[in-house]
Amino acid sequence: MDRYITRRYVATCWAAALRLAQLDGTAPKDIRHSQNLKVHYRTDWWALWSDDLLTTAIGLPEELRPEGLSADAVALIDGLWICGAFTPQCGWALLAKVDQVLSCKQVYFWEERDFVLCQENLTLRFVDKSEGKLFRCCARVEGCYQCDLIVPDVG
Repeated sequence: MDRYITRRYVATCWAAALRLAQLDGTAPKDIRHSQNLKVHYRTDWWALWSDDLLTTAIGLPEELRPEGLSADAVALIDGLWICGAFTPQCGWALLAKVDQVLSCKQVYFWEERDFVLCQENLTLRFVDKSEGKLFRCCARVEGCYQCDLIVPDVG
């Protein structure tokens, strides 16, 4: 089935894609087209696609609801989705492979009036049983909240 992809939305026809592109600020020339895009996982709020794109799930048919991500993977993605659905530095595909968060250690926290900055080191187990680390960096300035998950430099 044809799919037209904007920054946050997926549509099945060009006219709907143009309407949705106006909502999320995607230029018409930046609307992507795919004939074989499939939903990898979906919650009520977001959908992870086979090309590792994360979009809103609002408006998708209910039957498009495959299972497969761990509860911890969903929680990590939810935390980023709340911030505005930019692609995290570590990538959505890596987060989809998380089986369990083994530990979360806060290494930095600073708060002054309406400004908060924090960093946490996460130790993760992936579905292939390997382990890895991510840094979660979050900032809140007044009502704006930003968060990213970063793969630490090794070497």
